[in-house]
Amino acid sequence: MMKQNRVFYFNPTCELAVANGSFSYVPPSLLQKMESDLAVLPFVFADESDFVLVENCPSDHFIELLKEAGFAVPRFCSLSDLETLPANSLGAVCPWGWSPAVHWKLKNLKEKCSVEFKASLVADWKPEYRRLYERATSLELLSKILTGNPEEWLISPAMTGGKVISCEEIENLLARHSALVLKAPLSSSGRGIQIIRKNSLNTANRQWIFGVLKQQDYLIAEPYLEKVTDLSFQFRVLPDSSIEYLGYSFFETNSNGQYKSTSIHPNLRNKVPHVNAKMVETTANIIMEALKLSDFTRFHRGFLGVDALIFSNNNHLIMQPCVEVNCRTNMGILSLFLEKKIHPEASGKFELFYGQTGEFMDFVGNQQQLHAPVLKDGKLFSGFFPLTEPAPDSKFGAYISLDEAR
Repeated sequence: MMKQNRVFYFNPTCELAVANGSFSYVPPSLLQKMESDLAVLPFVFADESDFVLVENCPSDHFIELLKEAGFAVPRFCSLSDLETLPANSLGAVCPWGWSPAVHWKLKNLKEKCSVEFKASLVADWKPEYRRLYERATSLELLSKILTGNPEEWLISPAMTGGKVISCEEIENLLARHSALVLKAPLSSSGRGIQIIRKNSLNTANRQWIFGVLKQQDYLIAEPYLEKVTDLSFQFRVLPDSSIEYLGYSFFETNSNGQYKSTSIHPNLRNKVPHVNAKMVETTANIIMEALKLSDFTRFHRGFLGVDALIFSNNNHLIMQPCVEVNCRTNMGILSLFLEKKIHPEASGKFELFYGQTGEFMDFVGNQQQLHAPVLKDGKLFSGFFPLTEPAPDSKFGAYISLDEAR
């Protein structure tokens, strides 16, 4: 029998597909471009015997660069090529996240998978799975986390958010808070968020609110918090429904709350003075205990990330331990796997790039000249290294930038 291998597929717009609910959902053109330009990224999780589904295979030159940097390089294939594989030749399909649309797209590959995969919770889409992706479900987990956990560094329930279904409710909340964060129930990668900094709604705010309410019935409204840093706790739900804690990561977002980068081997003391490892690890354990009693262990298998933040309140640092749950792979988990291929003495960032057509290609060329990668003990140690191949038509890219050797 042929060795059973995994197929990885990068579809970070899965929440938008879940919100749409259609098997034929297609992301907006810019997000399609993002998925295409970054399609190779799941190679970080793969072995040489695995496959990564891509539209355009990377060049032999780029693959050789990955090997020289110490990465295990899988086979990059189109969907049509993979669909020609014989029956029972695959162990599992592993998209970035599940949705009705990705189940439909990969239906022919699922038929070639192992008996174990076909019997798993993620092998088919069920309507109740939608709740796992909604921010209201994240709020429920936050309530579980805070119940009976009087740790002094955790946010008080009074400072957390709730569901709203009208502009009037939002106006009333604005009268009591200096600023609000409004979130669509289902959105992707920091999108679907509006920060209201004034004590009343303008026309653009109202139009956005009405649009979300029309599509998704409610919004989440949260008090705006004076963020010090974003962090996330990474887990994996195992086949027997137990939880594996993978670690935590610090990440950065832009002014709109969209993901930018994750720290590589961050120094906790330098990153957030006055926050110690015990505080972070205790919070991770509290989250894990809450997850054990949640729908995430009932209906999900695979990677799962819990975004959190540390904020300042009256000169005290407080943690909001569950801003939202990403019921899928995320960049924090990818960064933790990347760290295994990076020298333990190195530090820096995993970062995404977005620009005009061709700018990523120019950026990579300049950075490679200025900061050539250096290896130590067979692992990346310092310098710049692209994780996606720059092409003349690229708008998006991903790379590692490591500090110069200390």
